[in-house]
Parts: sequence; structure tokens; C-alpha cells
Amino acid sequence: MQPTLNTQGIATAQEQQLFNGNNFHVFIYNKTESASGLHQHDYYEFTLVLTGRYYQVINGKRVLLERGDFVFIPLGSHHQSFYEFGATRILNVGISRQFFEQHYLALLPFCFVASQAYRTQSAFMTYVETVIASLNFRENGLDEFIETVTFYVLNRLRHYREEQVLDDTPQWLKTTVEAMHDKTQFGEHAMENMVRLSAKSQEYLTRATRRFYGKTPMQIINEIRIDFAKKQLEMTNYSVTDIAWESGYSSPSLFIKTFKKMTSFTPNSYRKRLTEITSNDGEPA
Repeated sequence: MQPTLNTQGIATAQEQQLFNGNNFHVFIYNKTESASGLHQHDYYEFTLVLTGRYYQVINGKRVLLERGDFVFIPLGSHHQSFYEFGATRILNVGISRQFFEQHYLALLPFCFVASQAYRTQSAFMTYVETVIASLNFRENGLDEFIETVTFYVLNRLRHYREEQVLDDTPQWLKTTVEAMHDKTQFGEHAMENMVRLSAKSQEYLTRATRRFYGKTPMQIINEIRIDFAKKQLEMTNYSVTDIAWESGYSSPSLFIKTFKKMTSFTPNSYRKRLTEITSNDGEPA
């Protein structure tokens, strides 16, 4: 069934066509393009980025989403995804209107901005990645997991105003970190590349990344590299050795050690335990 159109010509994805009577409509998949264009829902939805980065235009505002970011789309908000950085692995959850309003509505802040990326805590992302990587759900285990994630998402929205601070990160540093996502920059000589892009000394750059990101330049580089490596493990049959080189590491052993430190999995076990679930044509996410 095709989504209906409202008077403004915006498609509406309908719960009765997607949920099959369930409380949740869940997909974990790699996305490379939006299958449905600009649309809205008659149910609630959130999307959490597992690996990669992409844009959503929500209510006319362009929002960049990276690993660990999520957006929450309430009824009446329209949005569209743009995958300008290649494939992005996402957890997309639609929640039945009746179920949401019965169990979660009280947690939803009276005022919040839908067209905004919200950030999860690193410990929670580790939990999500571990559960998804194992895909070892008991009977009804998937619903239990999704209910937990939904509860967390609503709590993050509820407490966001308490955590909100003015973003005073200098533009030169934002531009530098953005440019480092290019494979030609995070590959060989990544540290030198980052210093060159910043037009600062390495010492000055380090002080700035520690102050504004709480990380060293090398920690930022490793996060970018491992995020790239995850996508390669998920989407290609390249060997771990090849992916190590492609990700900018000087040796497979260093790559494996760094990957395990940051994900709790070796590259081979990560690839083995992940099951790629791709979306159907017409999927509204």
C-alpha cells in the first residue's frame, strides 16, 4: 500500500499498513538512500545511528546525525533522509500510537525540538551494540529490548533541557573534525593531516580537542577509523587485513586491538554475529 497524501502533498505513512497489529515496527539496516521521500506518520518514531552519518531534514531544518545520535519524530512532524556520506547503519523504531500514549506519553516533554539531534551516553550505546550484535533474543526478547531503548530515548528528551549548554566549539575545529571523515584524511598520516587542516600547532589542536570534545586528536581519529571499519565489515567481504589498511592502521594487529578496545568485539566476531537486515522498498524511514 502507498502512503496517503495530506492537503500539503506530504505523504503519510500509516500504522495500519506497517505494524500488523504489533506495538513496534522495527528495522536495523544499512541505508544508502531514502525510499519514501518527504513524509510524516500517524505513529511515533525514533531513529538511532549505529554506524556512519547522514542528514535528516525535519520540519524544514537540516540535521546532521552521527553514531550515537538519535532523532524523535512525533505525530505531525515531516522529515526526509539524505545519505550523502555513504551507507549508514540505523536502528529505526516506529511505536504504535495507542501503545505509546498508554506507556510513554507521560515521559514526553511538553516542549521539545523534533528537528534536533540528541545524543546517547556511550555506556548505553555499548549496550545497544552488544544486544544487536548478538541477535540472541529470547521469545518476546526483541520487544523487551525495544521497550528499554524507547524508555531511554524518552528520558533523554525529558532531561535534555537540564543538560543543554551553549555550543562554543570554534568553527575551525568543527570544520577540521568534519574534514577528517574523508578517507584521504583519516588514512595514512592522519595526525599530520589533522594538524594541517586545523592550521594550528599539534599542541594547540590537542588542547582544543580536549577542551571541546573531551578527547585527544588521536582518539577522534580512531573513532572515525573504527566507524569506517564497522561499515566495511557489515557491507563487504573484504578481509580484516584489507580493512585494517583501508582504515588507516599500520598493522592488522593494531587494528584488531583498537577495534576490540572500542567495541568489545574482534573484527571477525563483530562480522560473524551481525546479521544485515535491509529495508523493503517503500519503507518510510
